[in-house]
Amino acid sequence: QSLPTQCWLPTPLAKRAAMPACRWQHQQRLLSSVSAVFGRCSGGGIVRRGGRYSSASEHATSLPPSRSFSSAGPSDGTPGSDGNETFYRVLQFCSEEHAELRDHMRTNSAASWSRIQLAQKVVLEDRQNTEDLREQIRHLRRDLQILSSKAMEKTIGLRVRVQRKGVEGRGGQSRMSHRSSIEQAELQPAHACELNHKSLTHLAMLGNHVARRERLLREIMAVDGIPWGQAHTVLYEFDRHRETYYWLETLPYRLGITSAITAGFGSTLLVFWGPAAGWYGFQIAGEELPEGTEDISELTVNQVGTWTWSWMEPMIGVASFVLLCCQVTRLKMAQLNLRTYYDQILQWRAKRLAKKFPGYDRSMLRSWAKQFPEVEISLIPTYERQYLHKGPTSGL
Repeated sequence: QSLPTQCWLPTPLAKRAAMPACRWQHQQRLLSSVSAVFGRCSGGGIVRRGGRYSSASEHATSLPPSRSFSSAGPSDGTPGSDGNETFYRVLQFCSEEHAELRDHMRTNSAASWSRIQLAQKVVLEDRQNTEDLREQIRHLRRDLQILSSKAMEKTIGLRVRVQRKGVEGRGGQSRMSHRSSIEQAELQPAHACELNHKSLTHLAMLGNHVARRERLLREIMAVDGIPWGQAHTVLYEFDRHRETYYWLETLPYRLGITSAITAGFGSTLLVFWGPAAGWYGFQIAGEELPEGTEDISELTVNQVGTWTWSWMEPMIGVASFVLLCCQVTRLKMAQLNLRTYYDQILQWRAKRLAKKFPGYDRSMLRSWAKQFPEVEISLIPTYERQYLHKGPTSGL
């Protein structure tokens, strides 16, 4: 009599890979298979498979061909010999399934252990990164506190207010003036190189030549990759090229200075000094001495001026009017934003220098080049390279 149990044979591992590998389910399926085998061995009765009943012989032939092997037991044609062979095949199939399942579990265990080690490593790295970030945050907080305290010290409106003794109210007369400390006095800038970029930019836009010089030095440092001291060597080369035509450029000014001094001094002598006034009056103007005067030496300085004013006044007046017209012309040129000779010379110097050294910032080169060197009382210039590292006087 066959057992009313559903017959189930375990599927190959390739088809069962997608199913959940639960040990309890596998045992239940194995028991079902063994029950089916015992049912066939008991008489080859009807076995229920997949919702229908079939004979034991049909069920035995439904095993996977890849799992079949020769029976270990004898097949003597007796009614139970086929059942024994099927039983041995099922046991062999179960042992193979058990081995494959064990290998699969070992593989999963090794993969799980690798994932656990990787997760532990990631956790340790994250913990170390967290500690580093906390340390950086502590440093940043400390630096921010120091920076804010320094900024408050330099800002007048954020300093501690000290009330004057015996003064009522909160006005400007009621508080003590701030006095710099020794630490603050030691940190004040003593040269243009100690100023920051923002301060130098503001001063350069206001026309300060020392600020423009320092900005050009920093441009040389950035382009050539050299320190501040060596950048002066390149600046001296700029200065030599800039002052190549200095004497030709300043010749009109030198002639003007010489002519103005000569004309002013000579006109004074021709008006008030007797020998010069007499020579000019007799030889050029064709005048005679005043009545009752035989020699010009008899006249005083004021009398000589009164006598010469009759012919010197028109010339001096015309010369003054010409200078006045020149001044008005220059004023109108400035109102029209028309370049004067001085502006034209500076523009020419700036363009020539920027064309000679195209690797540097054109704006910084041009703004620095628009400056004549300082001149001593002897009209001898002091070139910028002669100041060495100190540079021209900046007022600091």
